[in-house]
Amino acid sequence: MIWFALAAAALLLLLHLELSIFTPLPRRALRVLMYHRVTREKGLRYAIPVDALRRQIAWLKGSGYTLVSLEQVLDSVERGTSLPDRAVLLTFDDGTADALDLLHPLLLELGVRGALFAIPGFAGADREKGGGRALYLDGAGLRTVAATLEIGLHGHEHRDLSAQSPAEVEAELRRAAHWLGGAGVPFLPALAYPFGAYPRKDPARRVAFLAAVRRAGVRAAFRIGNRVNPLPLREPLEICRTEIRGDEPFWAFRFRVRFGRRKAF
Repeated sequence: MIWFALAAAALLLLLHLELSIFTPLPRRALRVLMYHRVTREKGLRYAIPVDALRRQIAWLKGSGYTLVSLEQVLDSVERGTSLPDRAVLLTFDDGTADALDLLHPLLLELGVRGALFAIPGFAGADREKGGGRALYLDGAGLRTVAATLEIGLHGHEHRDLSAQSPAEVEAELRRAAHWLGGAGVPFLPALAYPFGAYPRKDPARRVAFLAAVRRAGVRAAFRIGNRVNPLPLREPLEICRTEIRGDEPFWAFRFRVRFGRRKAF
C-alpha cells in the first residue's frame, strides 16, 4: 500500500509538471463555467449540490479569480472594455425551479451574480428531464431570479439549432426573445446553444448559421468546448464553456477551472 501511494503521488507530480511546463495557459483569459440544476442531493452529474456550489464560489473568490457578469462580457464584446485577467462567468442552463428555490437565495447570500439561459417554451411546465421530472420557472419566477441571474436565451423549445435552417434558427431565437419581452422578463442578447451544438465543422453552414444568430439580435453566444477563452475574445458567437459536474470531487472542479478540457482522470 505504501508503494502504491508513493507511485500515485509521483504520477500526480509528473502530471502537474507536464501541465505547468508544456501546456502554458493564456495570461489573460475568461473562464465560463456551465452548470444546470442546483440540488440538495449528491452524485448527480447535471445537478450541483448547493453546499458544493457555495464552496466553489468561495474558492474562486479566494484564489485570485474575479467573478464577472454577463453584461460585462457583452460590454467587452461590443465596446472593447477590458475584463479582469482571470475572469470567471457562472452560467446555469434551462431555468428549472431550483434556480428560484436554491440558487437565487445562495447568490443573494454571497453577493454574486450569474447568468441563466432560459427556455421560454417550457415556462411553467412540468417536464421529463434527465430521467426524472423538472418544473420550469414561469414568467413571475424568471422576473424574481433576475435580481441575481441575468437572463439569456437557450432557444425557445431547446431544439438542436445545428439541425435547423438559418431561417428556422432566426425564428426560434426571435420567438424566445419575444416571449421574454412579453412576459416582462429582463434579458440580455446572449445565447447558450442548446446541447452546445452548432455547425462548427462545415464552414459554409457555420457562416450562414452564425449570420442567422446575429440577425436574431444575439451579440454573444456560448458553445461547450471545455476550454479557457483567451482575452480579448475573438469569436463572440463561439465562446467556450466548461462543464462543471455535480458528481465529481472538489479537486476535479479546481482542475477544470484552471485547465478546461484537460483531464487528470
